[in-house]
Amino acid sequence: MYNEINAFGEGVIEGGLRNTTQIKILIEHIIDSLKDPITPELAVEALTLNGIANYFDITQAISELIETGNIVQAEEDALHITSKGIESLRELLSDIPASVRERGLADAAAVQLRHRNAGSNSAVIVKSGEGYNVICTVLHNGHPVMSLTLYTADFVQAENVKNKFMEDPTKVYSTVISTIYG
Repeated sequence: MYNEINAFGEGVIEGGLRNTTQIKILIEHIIDSLKDPITPELAVEALTLNGIANYFDITQAISELIETGNIVQAEEDALHITSKGIESLRELLSDIPASVRERGLADAAAVQLRHRNAGSNSAVIVKSGEGYNVICTVLHNGHPVMSLTLYTADFVQAENVKNKFMEDPTKVYSTVISTIYG
């Protein structure tokens, strides 16, 4: 069980994690390193975003970490690492390549930020002729303070624009304002 490898590596990039133990350690590392708590859904989204691990392996790893008491699921589904989890993390963290640790942590932070921003900003994709419009809106106290429409040639490009905007809408807003008033 400690070095169990899933034969179904669907969606996992070369250099990604197929070893359940390594996935558990990466999840503990993410929970321990992030400033804000992460939910199981966001952890899954983060680790599948760039193919670090397989959906099924991640959900299994989270369940096993909870069962063994390495992490706990608290209010609003937030995951927290226990002292037992920290102990195993310190012992086994070096088994995860540094590049995978960094990518996993960066993806988790980006997913958290996108979900946090989704509550106060929006980006909507609308079919327009041969392409798509991405309507990006920055809200303040529920009121739009800026709306920006970008045309893209295809849906993949539109999704990229939407995701990039939602990663840091404040940066987009600040750049536009400083360009106009600068």
